[in-house]
Amino acid sequence: MKSGFPRCNRANRAGERHLGSSSLAPMQQMPKNHLLTREEKLQVMRNLLKQAPPEEFNEVFNDLRLLVGDDSLMSQEAACLWALHNKVYFTPVRQKECEVLLTRHNELEESRFLDPQKQVSFKFDHLRKQASDFQAHAQEDKKGEMWRRALYEALNVYVSSHYAEGLCSVFIKDTAVRKILVACIEGHLNRPSAFWNGLWKSEWTVGLTPTSMSAQVTGTIDVHAHYFEDGNIHLTVCKEVIGTLPVTSEAQTAQDFVQLVEKADNQLQAGLAEEYQKMNDSHLKAFRRQLPITHSTIDWEKMVTARIVEAPAVH
Repeated sequence: MKSGFPRCNRANRAGERHLGSSSLAPMQQMPKNHLLTREEKLQVMRNLLKQAPPEEFNEVFNDLRLLVGDDSLMSQEAACLWALHNKVYFTPVRQKECEVLLTRHNELEESRFLDPQKQVSFKFDHLRKQASDFQAHAQEDKKGEMWRRALYEALNVYVSSHYAEGLCSVFIKDTAVRKILVACIEGHLNRPSAFWNGLWKSEWTVGLTPTSMSAQVTGTIDVHAHYFEDGNIHLTVCKEVIGTLPVTSEAQTAQDFVQLVEKADNQLQAGLAEEYQKMNDSHLKAFRRQLPITHSTIDWEKMVTARIVEAPAVH
């Protein structure tokens, strides 16, 4: 059953990092009345845009545009930073001609990407989030493609069942000594009207050596949540995973890989749920202001209006 968060019915504790809020990169102290130079403005702008939460780059950019008041300066860096944002957070591209995640692993050249499943390459406009100029791009390594496709098909079933609006992509890289399969997963839910956005993404590598009966697996799971009603709260969690898979047939190894991914996801989600409960029972209770005896919040606007009406006229 799918829950309201990008990844659902996932249920750890684990080696994850928790950050309560985002912070700016350290900046040198400046005199009180110092006017920023163009280069200093550019550096501040870069720092802020790099910290834009997933799916919120446009909002951060527009706010900065009002503050900076220099469109030529903003446009100078916008395309490059927007491209970085899309690749870091595995922006999904869903069009009739392709369905793939944007990552550093399938970038062929600047703004051109590969969809290995449909065997096409395309140009991507990061500002408009549109793919175009589709061209056939067949895989030359037939044996490697069999492994890649088996892993994708097994992982796609898992993602479709457990991630809300999720998408996965699997890429293959061939080195002199082994084949490396890279699996990327992305699931997000954006609810700006409810003042929150969330992303669950992970990246996995599987190293296949011709003479080995096992494969080394490494993975990184990242969870981002942003809540911004009457405040600005960020949650960032990162968990690293290391494991080993027995290498048999393509289909069986793919199933074993999916089980490893599911186990890691379950552990992380269970740990987060436990951590939330602890925070709710201790830290968050200490932050809450006690309600008055009426057990309701004070309507300050109503009180001010009443005072204005009741105030005696001044002649």
